[in-house]
Amino acid sequence: MEAAVGGSWTRVRTLGRGASGAVVSLAADDLSGALFAVKSAPAAAADQLRREGDILSGLSSPHVLPCLGFRAAAGECQLFLEFAPGGSVAVVAARSGGRLEECAVRAYAADVARGLAYLHGRSLVHGDVKGRNVVVGADGRAKIADFGCARAVGSFDRPIGGTPAFMAPEVARGEEQGPAADVWALGCTVLEMATGRAPWSDMDDILAAMHRIGYTDAVPEVPAWLSAEAKHFLAMCFARDARDRCTAAQLLEHPFLASAGCGVKPEEAATKWVSPKSTLDAALWESDTEDNDEGIAESPAERIRALASPSSAFPDWSSDEGWIDVLNESRGACDAAAEDERASSGEEAFATEAELSGSAYVEDTDRVGTVGLTTLSAEQQNDFCSGLFSDPPVFPVNSAFLDESEITEALLHRTITITVPISIPCVRA
Repeated sequence: MEAAVGGSWTRVRTLGRGASGAVVSLAADDLSGALFAVKSAPAAAADQLRREGDILSGLSSPHVLPCLGFRAAAGECQLFLEFAPGGSVAVVAARSGGRLEECAVRAYAADVARGLAYLHGRSLVHGDVKGRNVVVGADGRAKIADFGCARAVGSFDRPIGGTPAFMAPEVARGEEQGPAADVWALGCTVLEMATGRAPWSDMDDILAAMHRIGYTDAVPEVPAWLSAEAKHFLAMCFARDARDRCTAAQLLEHPFLASAGCGVKPEEAATKWVSPKSTLDAALWESDTEDNDEGIAESPAERIRALASPSSAFPDWSSDEGWIDVLNESRGACDAAAEDERASSGEEAFATEAELSGSAYVEDTDRVGTVGLTTLSAEQQNDFCSGLFSDPPVFPVNSAFLDESEITEALLHRTITITVPISIPCVRA
């Protein structure tokens, strides 16, 4: 495949779009006809994609999707990846009637756990484990893909991030994102494969869900029909205190994974998957294809209006189209007396710019624009803050809290990242 990376190749079609605005395409080498995947992003996003490539280039595991190379050309940067003809396990589940049989869940979960044990042994955290980021290779093995959120253990050089429905409590609170967070996400992925739904999918308010994940005793609901081994395995993954969770290596000894033996064996893979050299089926890769783009607004203003609409409510917030980064910023507790004093003196009731805990951010790969909560009226501020103390908590994301004039018009990509610290100083009525 080195010839394709350094030589000529043809982009066949778009297969998917990532949260950072990157586009994943199926491509073919002009000489050999071999298929591979290309993750492309504008030159302005080169650093992020190159960082992902640098991480992948140092990895070698049958349970991590291989990187074939990186280059910058024609105004964009390109990351070359092995083509996984089985598609993501989310797609595999969809093809199987919406969910996978438990024996298949065990097999794929064991592969992911092996991949995580390998990464954690190299002091790396994936940061975004979910069904859409686990693909099935031609050998039938599940492989961890998309390292856009990956980070070194103990690193604080980038914001904590991930997909809300798969976030561990400590991640939802913006405290830390270590190997234990990947273990929690593995449990969420097992539920996703077994049920066809992401955890917390019964909730239609992202911020309320993140508050529930981070600040209550709740854990994802486990179906009664799962085996006792599966339930115990998930209990090990869903220990709310990260220190109480098993490691990925320890989970490999759990009966739920140790007995995983009904997955696709390498010698059987050729009969299960169509050869990647002879198929151009876009469904083999990932979910969001060009055919799904028709309903996505092109104008940044239209996208923000759609985001602000109460009817949007992020119904598919487990997907890349709604993923959230949580900044590891100051999260001071509410101080009603201090806020009342500030309010009476005419000062803003929300946090100062230095505290950052009363602002929300809409972020793309090029620029960050501030959504000014501090510009709200006193009534709007109290309405927003009252959600913090309601039962259940309600964090409205609607037009009252999104000032279009304050959001940069440089939102170039279909997917945006919203960054909202959870603990917000506010005025109590």
